[in-house]
Amino acid sequence: MTSGNDGLLSLLERSGDDEASLDLKILKEEFEGEELEKAVKRRANGEPLAYILGYRHFYKECYKVCPGVLIPRADTEIVVESALKFLGINEMATGDLLKIPSYGKDLSDIRFADLCTGTGCIGISLANEISRRGGRAFGCLVDISDTAIAVASGNVTSQALKPEDIKILKHDVLGTVPELGKLDLILSNPPYITNGEMEELDPQVKDHEPDLALRAGDKGMDFYAPLADIAIKLLKDGGALIVEHGFGQGDLVREFFAKAGLHDCMTIRDYGANPRVTIGIK
Repeated sequence: MTSGNDGLLSLLERSGDDEASLDLKILKEEFEGEELEKAVKRRANGEPLAYILGYRHFYKECYKVCPGVLIPRADTEIVVESALKFLGINEMATGDLLKIPSYGKDLSDIRFADLCTGTGCIGISLANEISRRGGRAFGCLVDISDTAIAVASGNVTSQALKPEDIKILKHDVLGTVPELGKLDLILSNPPYITNGEMEELDPQVKDHEPDLALRAGDKGMDFYAPLADIAIKLLKDGGALIVEHGFGQGDLVREFFAKAGLHDCMTIRDYGANPRVTIGIK
């Protein structure tokens, strides 16, 4: 390794930044020689660790990620946890999750869609957990991004327990209602960052993760009314729309859901006590 990059490694090691030290430790475990040099340079330039590694763990799986697709966050796992509680297979549920009503349907034929799917982590994780419980889930992962479609397709192949039961669809959910048939569940982690918030984001996010997966207009609300309309048209009676949103957006999301005709709308706090997920029932 060249002396210049040795100096860069030493700088990171001496920085006193716990995150930087941990990232460096991980990079040393994953790479060596010239590849380590390149990886450290990328991280020192602010590129997210997940892009450098090419993967991110989410729920019980390990998903491929790359520049151009949103990196899965631990906070988003509450979307999966909420769906599992709705289906009656989350015995470890605590806090606000306990408020979620039970669908009461047998798990042998669960139909779902994961809209704005990105890596596919929400839909694949849900389908896998249903399979682990002896059920069967048929899902469709939907996104407008060609990069997301490619990454999600790869993750279905490598991570889904029953990849033959999960389809991929390129579609703009802000345009028309996708032709997916009747569904038990619709899940989504759509863009919800306001135009103003975009300018204040950590450069690691703003400069590297896709604007298309983050930005949602002046109020961050561009997607919720269309998602509610899709839910009214596609959900079976008693089915649920479950979406992630920003911590200050729950009230408005519930208003959109109720206006569209969904009922029993409620907002669920994540494990950090931040309002994170809103549910509406058809």
